[in-house]
Amino acid sequence: MKHFLFSILLFFSTSLFAQESPNYLLNELVLKFTTAAEENYQQCFENQRFDHPFLDQLNRSYELESIRLTANKSRKNTLVLKFKEEQNLNVLIEKYMESGLFEYAEPNYIGQGHGKMGVSKVQTTPNDLYFFRQYGLYNDGSFALSTAVADADVDMEQAWDIEQGDSNIIVAVLDGGIIANHPELSGRLWINRNESNDGLDTDLNGYVDDFMGWNFANDDNDLTDEFGHGTNVAGIIGSNGNNNIGYAGIDWNCKLMDLKVLDTNNFGLYTWWAEAVHYAVDHGSQVINMSLGGTSPSQVLEDACQYAYDNDVTVIVSSGNNNSSQVFYPSVFTSTIAVGATDADDSRVSPFFWDPNSGSSYGSHIDVV
Repeated sequence: MKHFLFSILLFFSTSLFAQESPNYLLNELVLKFTTAAEENYQQCFENQRFDHPFLDQLNRSYELESIRLTANKSRKNTLVLKFKEEQNLNVLIEKYMESGLFEYAEPNYIGQGHGKMGVSKVQTTPNDLYFFRQYGLYNDGSFALSTAVADADVDMEQAWDIEQGDSNIIVAVLDGGIIANHPELSGRLWINRNESNDGLDTDLNGYVDDFMGWNFANDDNDLTDEFGHGTNVAGIIGSNGNNNIGYAGIDWNCKLMDLKVLDTNNFGLYTWWAEAVHYAVDHGSQVINMSLGGTSPSQVLEDACQYAYDNDVTVIVSSGNNNSSQVFYPSVFTSTIAVGATDADDSRVSPFFWDPNSGSSYGSHIDVV
């Protein structure tokens, strides 16, 4: 319950963004083995073949380029097949499913980061320089940038009287990276104590030198934030409070796990997101933050969010900012908490300052605003 309440407070104070995204890669296919088949084929990614006549013939016919693990990499039951050329994926799905070895086959869908940089709408009253802008945390009706209604907030100053956070809580931020040396996040980034920065996979978890997190987009440990949104989100969650600079985060003591799941174009594959969710759960996070989404349903992504739910990890997802009732994944999953945004006057945000055509999503799939 504590983690749930923390997560709700976290998202009351943030701006959430979404846009239409491309559908899927035309040369990749996601496959999950049935429980009965997975043990016999766990080495297929190492061998780059299945040692199954029917499947290996399919791979040759469609010019398979590589097999790689995704989602729960330790289980070794979910794969991405990459082909040299673009394919008719509907035909491929039908043919691979004919083997009877797979629980499902689906395209590798593409989603988009839900972020634009702008002013963070992110008492014990902290002495942070710009706390007066954070109407979502404390609103006395005097907010200068728009019409404001007193008490249209989460009463954060009263919450801080009771609890200011716990360094044992880990919040995984699945976004575009975090600026590691940002003064507002000093001492707050999660460290993988079982890994060394020595060019080796010291903790044998499948990731080399993931001592501060992992870049799932590039499959390395470069966590550079190229857009600023990942740092912005991390700051809303956990900026150091009461330090005379910047803004005040919700939690002044939690650790922030940096998992980069968006590329240089602010797009991400669902398989990157699913793998990062598994990583976050397996490495101790209690809360997962995903300010991103795509328009296509996906079993591999839904399975990952269910894995978090089954392990008592709260997954908070932006519901979208395209001013419509269109659903975005993974916010629509029952295993996640979908969040919309309200303005300083306690109404649905429409539009956001950065786009006259934007607005917080609405609909019955949204859990809280």
